[in-house]
Amino acid sequence: MIKLFTSLLLLAWFSVPEISNAAVHHERYPRSSVNTADTTVILIHGWSCDSTYWSEQLPALRQHFDVTTIDLAGHGKTAATRDDFSMASFGRDVAEVVARLPTDQSIILVGHSMGGPVAVEAALLLGERVRGVIGVDTFASIGLPKPSQAENAARLAMFERDFRGTTHAFVSQSFFRADADPMLRERIANDMASADPKVALAAIQGLNDWDGTQRLPLLKQPIATINADQVPLDAARLQRYAPSFRLITLAGQGHFLMMENPVRFNPVLIETIRGMLDDQRAEVSASR
Repeated sequence: MIKLFTSLLLLAWFSVPEISNAAVHHERYPRSSVNTADTTVILIHGWSCDSTYWSEQLPALRQHFDVTTIDLAGHGKTAATRDDFSMASFGRDVAEVVARLPTDQSIILVGHSMGGPVAVEAALLLGERVRGVIGVDTFASIGLPKPSQAENAARLAMFERDFRGTTHAFVSQSFFRADADPMLRERIANDMASADPKVALAAIQGLNDWDGTQRLPLLKQPIATINADQVPLDAARLQRYAPSFRLITLAGQGHFLMMENPVRFNPVLIETIRGMLDDQRAEVSASR
């Protein structure tokens, strides 16, 4: 009976997230095994989303790593207490959270969509503390010709006139394949259309202003992305800016591949994280 009671207490401890009182809301999930890597995986959501979009990854990741989820400023449970919603400002949100984590842990940053550029910005701030950056369906436009200011202004004006309707249509029509689960499509479209327009519009502008061709060359850490094949990405083009860049493609998935097919996505994410950590250990051993 005592053993059973102790086991139940341990299970409860591992199952309930630690909720921080920091300005940037985040939740820390301890790994479920003590015989695993001393690494924290930081999960960064995309535009007009929040940390709950990673819920299908938590059980799988926690078998190997500590996990921290983040609500960027103006998203989820983090208030919009500023006017700056650039990628650099979101990167500072991530750095603020990492500063509260144990200093002896390695950090892997994982960012979906807009979270990819945010992860790059955070890695540039955090330096050697970060062992790798992993994007999820992101980075495809880096190195391509940018839309003109007039084109960006016209697109932004559509969101300004009718944020809810434009966002719902944009998400429904652009982010999912024809064979996607209609309930998931509608749930995500409704959720993103309910975002704070002030934050969302500023974040669109911030994403338009972010230039990966200037930021990736500054990155010292390895970088990879796990993308759907809905929007093609030329790995060779990105390797001009980040020689370590690696592309993993999951064919037949949409933009929210981690939610659409977690059984397929999760092992790929874990393998990518492990590969980065193994490479880093090999470099340390070789330098001794």
